[in-house]
Amino acid sequence: MKKSIVVIFSGLLFLSCKKEARKVANTDEVKVSVASENTLSDKENTLYLESFDWSKIPESTAEIGSFPYITAPEGFVIWEDGHNAVAKNGMTAVFDFNKLIIYNGNSFFNAEGKKAVLDFGKKDSESNFNTLKFDKSVDAYLKKIGAVLLFEGKIPSKKLDEIKKTEEKAVYKYIQTAGSPYDVSVRNYALNHKNGKIFFQFGSNSASAEMAVVELEGFKQTIQTPTASAMQKDIDAKGKVVLNINFDVDKAILQKEEQKVVDEIFTLLSNNPSLKLSIEGHTDNSGSVERNKKLSAERANTVRYALVGKGIDSKRLKSSGFGSEKPLATNNTEDNKAKNRRVELVKF
Repeated sequence: MKKSIVVIFSGLLFLSCKKEARKVANTDEVKVSVASENTLSDKENTLYLESFDWSKIPESTAEIGSFPYITAPEGFVIWEDGHNAVAKNGMTAVFDFNKLIIYNGNSFFNAEGKKAVLDFGKKDSESNFNTLKFDKSVDAYLKKIGAVLLFEGKIPSKKLDEIKKTEEKAVYKYIQTAGSPYDVSVRNYALNHKNGKIFFQFGSNSASAEMAVVELEGFKQTIQTPTASAMQKDIDAKGKVVLNINFDVDKAILQKEEQKVVDEIFTLLSNNPSLKLSIEGHTDNSGSVERNKKLSAERANTVRYALVGKGIDSKRLKSSGFGSEKPLATNNTEDNKAKNRRVELVKF
């Protein structure tokens, strides 16, 4: 009897902190949601969490086939991009590396890896899209293969607004549901399979459904750290060096591996005592103009302060931030945006 009281009490607490979430249909599903609430564990007010606790998701050995591990339910189809024909490979779009923003009822987690987007429609175009049938079919399948429901319902608007402050279009690019995430409910599932860690996210409305599947994969850095000698060649030839230095998301904190770049800049300056550099920060066009300008200046200052801290005379350095004012490429793809997020060392 005591155990039952604890489960009910935990369920009430879980539901109260997600006022806009849709109520779960039965007791077993309530237990799953309560158990999974702690799988993204961190401080209550953290917007993005650094890790996902897979220890709380039971490992599955179910047969799941090949990526994207799901097909259209009977009576439904997956469209090609443009919705002019049925997708031949079972996916509307596929990305070698992309991300999905997973919400746990309190905070968000960036699920990064191989990603598929699936747009569902009715096989018979004359009939209506049966949302109830679609949702129940997908829910039943995901639970059958061992996936755990992390969240179901509308993500609070205030939470989505917080995401937009860090990246303006992220809400629409990385949360997959049939319509605006502000208006449509979403379901997030995690599958701890023996062959990999997988997230499923989907939402439906009266006309269609959308799903995204991400198989987690660590990002493989293919850009080599520029050497002092390579920087010297660019300075001599162009009067500047373009560096893609990585900082923490929406912060001016250098990622640990980027210390090597600072060391090489220090070597460049040490080998050329008369060289003076203007350290200039640049961003892509995500977020507000004001925020980008401030962030780019802060990041340039971070590099400058690091060099002064290593012994470079501050009079040989100056820093400034241009935000998204001087893009190297049009901000229309993720690759181009990555090129625009940079630090330039300009001789003066």
